[in-house]
Amino acid sequence: MIPYKNAHFFILALIPASLVAFWPGFFSAMSQASLAVHIHSWSATAWVLLLASQSWSIHNGRHALHRFTGMLSLAIFPVFLASFLLVIQSEAQTVLDGNPYRAVFAPGIGVLTLVAFFAIGLLYYGGLKNRSNIQLHARYMLAIPFLFTESIFGRVFNAFLPGLTVNSLDDIRNIYWAIHLSQALAIGLAAFLYFQNRKFGAPFLIVGMALILQSLGLEIFDDLGWWRNVYLASAERPLAVPLLIGLIAAITIAWRGWVSGKRL
Repeated sequence: MIPYKNAHFFILALIPASLVAFWPGFFSAMSQASLAVHIHSWSATAWVLLLASQSWSIHNGRHALHRFTGMLSLAIFPVFLASFLLVIQSEAQTVLDGNPYRAVFAPGIGVLTLVAFFAIGLLYYGGLKNRSNIQLHARYMLAIPFLFTESIFGRVFNAFLPGLTVNSLDDIRNIYWAIHLSQALAIGLAAFLYFQNRKFGAPFLIVGMALILQSLGLEIFDDLGWWRNVYLASAERPLAVPLLIGLIAAITIAWRGWVSGKRL
C-alpha cells in the first residue's frame, strides 16, 4: 500500500502559506529582490509543486506522470539545492548593507540554511536510492518539505501570533522564538510519523535530527565571531561561486542516488 494518500493536499497548503509568509519581503516587492532570492523562491515553488504532483499521480494511478515528474526532479533539484547557498550569500550581503535585523540573527540563519542544504541532499539521495521501495521512497521525498518550516511558518508566527510579532529591534528575540516554535511543531510531527512505522521511519528520524541541529545552530553560531567573519566573507564572492559549488554537489548527489537505486 502506498503511504500518505492525502499528502499532496498538505504539500499544496505550503503555497498559500508561503504567499502570506513572503508577501512583505518578496511578493510585494519582487522587482527589488536579488537574483539569488528569485532563484531560491521559484525553484522552491517548483519543488513543492513537483512533490505534490508526484504524490497525487502515484495515488491516482497516473504512473506515466509520476515517472515524468520523477525525471523532472533530476533537472530541478540541482538549481533548488544550489539556491540554498545563494541565499546564504544574499543574506550576508544584507548585513553588509546595514540591515539592523539581519545583523543580529543572519549568521545563525546561515547555519540553519547550511543544515537544510545537507539534509535535503541526504533525503533526496535516499529517495532516489530507494525508488523501488515505495515505503521508503515516499517518506524520503515527503520529509524534504519539513525543512521549509522555519522559513514559512516562522514568518507567519512573527506576523500574526500574539506575543511573537516584530515591530522594532526590541522584539528581535521573537524571531528566534517563532523559528523554534515552528521547528518544534515540525519535530513533533516527524516524531509521530517515525513512531507510526519505525520500520520505514528513517527519513523522518533524519529530518527530525536536522531540525534540532538547525535550532541549536541558530542559537550558537550567531554569536561566534569566527563564524560571523566567515559568513560575511561569503558576500564578497561572485554569485557564480556558490552556484557552481551547489550545482556540482547536487548533480553528484542525484547521480549517486540514481546509480545506487539501480543496484537494488
